[in-house]
Amino acid sequence: MKLLIITAPLGNGHNAVAGAVSSCFTTLYPDAQCKILDMFEYISPKLKKATASGYFLSMKTLSRMHGVASTVYDHQDEKEFNEYTPSRLADEFLASRLRHAIDDFSPDCIVCTMVFAAQAVDLLKERGIVTCPCYGIITDFTVQNYWCDVEYFEYIVAPSEYLEPQFMRREIDFSRVLPFGIPIRDQFRQQHDKLEMRQKFGLNETIPTVLIMSGGMGFGDLPDYIASIEKLPFDVQMMVICGSNEKLYQQICALETRNHLKVFGYVENVDEIMDAADCLLSKPGGITTSESLAKGLPMLMIHPLPGVEDRNVEFLQANGAAIYITKTFQISDALHLLFQCPGRLERLKASVQCIAKPNAAIDLCRHIGQTFYAKSEEC
Repeated sequence: MKLLIITAPLGNGHNAVAGAVSSCFTTLYPDAQCKILDMFEYISPKLKKATASGYFLSMKTLSRMHGVASTVYDHQDEKEFNEYTPSRLADEFLASRLRHAIDDFSPDCIVCTMVFAAQAVDLLKERGIVTCPCYGIITDFTVQNYWCDVEYFEYIVAPSEYLEPQFMRREIDFSRVLPFGIPIRDQFRQQHDKLEMRQKFGLNETIPTVLIMSGGMGFGDLPDYIASIEKLPFDVQMMVICGSNEKLYQQICALETRNHLKVFGYVENVDEIMDAADCLLSKPGGITTSESLAKGLPMLMIHPLPGVEDRNVEFLQANGAAIYITKTFQISDALHLLFQCPGRLERLKASVQCIAKPNAAIDLCRHIGQTFYAKSEEC
């Protein structure tokens, strides 16, 4: 069996999902061939660089004008599609280029981890150029209007069955939807003992522990977050993951704090670090959110990017699975609620457990395998 996964460098989430699906699929089906295709890289490395840089700069700019940007996103998300819209013209261009890659690999199944890739492949499905089963993966807790334009895919993988009303409003047949969750790496399915992880990272075993992450795109003022936590009247220990941002790593390491502060640069064991924490303070990206849910780790959501991350906030708040940090409900308010109000942390964890989907990658890959073998038997 040959599986083609098409992704793009708009943020880190789409690539992370592609990697999670690829790794899981080759583990379940060792004889299968699995290829990840960055569609912009395939078309032109210069296009990839320009697209990724432009996306980063636009998100950084829009995050400073959150209200205006959210309004623009809402307007864009409600637009209808026709053959003359810029979106459809872009789909035509992408489809004409992707056709060659698909023909060369001749996949038995295609998975698209972003909606623009799915729209392009859907055109090829409509015209009979692509005949294999196709899956589109939604990587945030909302259903963007763009998915209305993916009409010929057999399946759309959704973060939750709770999104069914959104599919209905978009007039997308829910029988095509697989509410498996957002696929994440297998290591986030594993649970490590909290005390062992705290000992491993040199932390106190009993003091409330906050994990702070800046997100894959490096947004957020981590020193300011730490300063807010430092003002708490009770002891809290902090872990900070700076990723590949060396400047931020040096800046955090230079801080003098009353509370114990453990600083990490780029790490491969985020799952273990999460297991040592009591809560996560982070921007609510779809992948980070799914990983924290799988770990049963309550989240304090801060500085969401305009658009889909706003929807992530709405979804988690509506399900009682996270706390949203604002100018008027600050980090100190949230931590007081979690660590000084008996039972509050446990209730939040119970809600997290209700919507977590740690087996999303396995469920999806098994479905793909079963679909392929069922089709093979028919032939």
